[in-house]
Parts: sequence; C-alpha cells; structure tokens
Amino acid sequence: MKRFGTVQNRESRSSQEDVFSLRLHLLLVMVTAALKGYPMGEFRKKAALDNAAVVNHLISQIDISFFNLDSSTHLFRERVKLLSVMAAAIFSEDYPLGVHRREAVFENIKVISDYAFPNSDLALFPEVLKVA
Repeated sequence: MKRFGTVQNRESRSSQEDVFSLRLHLLLVMVTAALKGYPMGEFRKKAALDNAAVVNHLISQIDISFFNLDSSTHLFRERVKLLSVMAAAIFSEDYPLGVHRREAVFENIKVISDYAFPNSDLALFPEVLKVA
C-alpha cells in the first residue's frame, strides 16, 4: 500500500513548552492589539478567548523551568493566569476599561514579556490587525 501525505518526523514535533510559548506570545499580541484599539471581529474574539483559556490551562500543567526565569516561577504563573483572566474580561462586551486597569494590563504584559521573551520585541502587525 502506498502512503501519501507528509512523512511523520519525530524531530519536527512541537513540545508542550513550544506550544505554550507560542500561545502565550499570541495572547500578549492579541491583548495589546485590543488595548490599542484594533478592531475585534467575532472570529478574533472567539480565537482570543479560546487562546486565553488554553494558556490558563497549560500554565498549571507544565514545568516552566525552560524559560530560565530570574524571578519566582510562582509569581510568573500567577501573572500569566491574571493575564488570561484579564483577556477574557477585555474581550467580553461589557467590561469597563478605565485608565488604571489599562495601565495594569500593560504593566502585566511588559513583565511577562520581559521574563518569557527577554531577547525579542513584541511586534504588532498593523496591516493584519486592521482587518477584523
């Protein structure tokens, strides 16, 4: 029997840590974009809420020592959980977002970015984000 499709290669499989890192980065970008006023269509809102739920679930499941954090891993976990809860609130329709809450979210994003991705810049792609 002939086999069609891609060849499964064990070396190319993503680890749970890779998936978590990518989802966390995506959540950071989505929340930052929402706070900066980029449009949030229904599909993007659903994707953001689903991603926030997965990040919240994964942060409790995995060993985050691969980040080589300079701070407490417990504090990092709590910040990521807080971000996922904040994201769920931001993407809901009736959440009032005052100046102080906005600053708190940006501060949390900055701390998470500095610890998780110290050598990379959180880049938004305006051409993509302008389309809801």
